[in-house]
This record gives sequence, C-alpha cells and structure tokens, in this order.
Amino acid sequence: MTQRITQLPKPDAGQYSEDRKLFLVPNFMIPPNAPKEGQDLLEGYWSEVRSHIENLERSLGKVAHVYHEIVYSDGDEGMGMLQEVNPRGSAFIQVLCQSDAKLEAAEDKALVEESMDWQRCLTLGLASEKVARTAMEGFQEATQGRFDHIAKKIDDTLKVGESSVLFIGEGHRIQFPSDIRVFYVAPPSLDALKRWLSNPTPMPDPPAPIDLETTDE
Repeated sequence: MTQRITQLPKPDAGQYSEDRKLFLVPNFMIPPNAPKEGQDLLEGYWSEVRSHIENLERSLGKVAHVYHEIVYSDGDEGMGMLQEVNPRGSAFIQVLCQSDAKLEAAEDKALVEESMDWQRCLTLGLASEKVARTAMEGFQEATQGRFDHIAKKIDDTLKVGESSVLFIGEGHRIQFPSDIRVFYVAPPSLDALKRWLSNPTPMPDPPAPIDLETTDE
C-alpha cells in the first residue's frame, strides 16, 4: 500500500545529502479548449511548481533526472511527447533538462498503449458485463504494470546523493523504494485547481448555425 506523503518543512541540505531524493509533483491534464478559469488556474499552478522546485534545488541539489507519466522515450523524442501530453508544464521541464537534468524514458511503450486501449474500450459503454469486466481487469493490470515500471526505472537510474522529479497524476499507486526520500510538492494553488477540476465551469455552448436560407422578395 502506498504510504501517504504529507507536506514537509523546508529540508536541511546536510540531513539528506547522502539520500536519493524524489520531488513528487501532481500532474493535471486539461484540454486546450477548457474554460479560461481552468487554464488560468493551471498556469498559476505550474508557475508555483517551478518556484517550489527551484527552492528544493537550492536546498537539496540540482535535479539530475526527470520522470514524467506517459513519456516512454528520452532525448528529443521524449521532449516532443512531453510537449504533447503536458503543454503547460513542458516549458519549465525543458528548462530543467537544458540545465543539469536528463529526461528519462519513465514508461514502457507497450504498457502505455495497452492501458490506453483498455481505457478506450471502457469509455464505449460496453453492453456485456463479462466484456466490461474483462476490459476493467485488463486496464487495471496494465496500469499497475506501468506503475511498477516507473518505480523500477527510478530505482535503476537515481543514484545516491542525487535529486530527481516525477510528474504524475495523484491517483498513482507507485511503491517507491524505501531508501528514496520523497518530497511532495503542494503549492498553494493546488487545492483551488483540484476544486475546479471536481466541478469545472461548463463548456460554453457552440454558436447556433447561421440560417442561410433566402426568401423570395
């Protein structure tokens, strides 16, 4: 069972100098056509995340590894994927990777594609209870496989004394290695963003079609 991680006070650099450190950032995906209120909240959230990460870097050392959900490639290809799945946060993450950090291929492509395919099946509103149960079990198994893969990737790449950051949705069930110190990044705007996501402003109705029918004079 994943241990609940609470907000920590400003860390002392010496206390964690020999530890493997992971900054855990809740990730949110809002469609580009979402209402302005949601877009503004997300923009403010990422601005505060950036400030928090910079403060943690000053206390605990520069981020050496970046892990991001859905991203299963590194280098330029991985950065391209990142810009697609997280357009709001990608600019800041790109700055990290242009400094001291490396964007890691956190995920396994086959598991990501499998979980997405099962998710598509579930959104179809399946008529058969048996098929729906099979799809749900397949989705849960693939998703847990993704979480296990991310945990192993972090364990394999994060070295003693290094700092890293993981961007992932709050519903994750990753079991982090016991020797990794996890710092949960929770800026002030997090609660407001979560409240909006739980009850977003309705999308505006599309304009009525223009009647092009002409009348005889």
